[in-house]
Formats: sequence, C-alpha cells, structure tokens
Amino acid sequence: MGLDRNTRTPCGFCFVEYYSHAEALACMKYISGTKLDERIIRCDLDAGYKDGRQFGRGRSGGQVRDEHRQDYDAGRGGWGAQAQIQQENERRKNREQLYSDAQDVPGAVAGGGGDWKEGTGEQSRKRQRSPDDEGG
Repeated sequence: MGLDRNTRTPCGFCFVEYYSHAEALACMKYISGTKLDERIIRCDLDAGYKDGRQFGRGRSGGQVRDEHRQDYDAGRGGWGAQAQIQQENERRKNREQLYSDAQDVPGAVAGGGGDWKEGTGEQSRKRQRSPDDEGG
C-alpha cells in the first residue's frame, strides 16, 4: 500500500502483483471502474518496482493522479490540486478586478502603500532599523 511520504499514512492506492500479463489485463478489464465502499477503483499497469517509489509520487507526497483531479472527492481529501489552483486564480482575478474598479471612481484615493497584489509578507510588516539605532 502506498504511504504519504510526510505523514506515513495510506494515501489511497496499492500495488497488486499478478503471475501473468494476461491476469493483469483481466484486472484492467473487469475491476477498473467498479465501486468499492462508494469509491471508484482505478487500475493502471505499472512498469515495475524502482527504489524510492514506496511513497506517493506527487509533490504533496500523495498520488500524482489526485493532483490533477478536477472533481470533489471527500474520500480523497476534497478538491484536487488543479481545482484548488483554479479556484485561487479565480479569487485573485476577482480581487484584482475589484481593486481596479475602485481606482476608476471619481474622488477615489489610492492609499495604504505597497503593492496589494503581492500581499504583505512577514518581512514587510516589521519595522526597519535606521543606522542611528545601532550602537549606542
């Protein structure tokens, strides 16, 4: 069974070995696409074992397929990474549109300083020391 490389918990997939290629193809034909515990089983042929593949292969430590998933699946941790990125991009676009519309209003004063698109990181919120503050 595949393990999440960060938490060492099952990440939703396993490997099954067959004695022959024909048996593996039969699995693909008859098992892939069926439901087990309200979840769709997906089968893929694997080229074989390579050292370092005992953990999930995605950037998050889980399965790569979940990072490309567009649908919501509570059993697999919610929305896929691609859907989350798409939602974040849409939120950012809406925020940019809101602020650009506010600049066009007569009497609107831009204020606050800084670039709102970049956000405020930890460094920008800290007070900077002047050369006079050092040594004394």
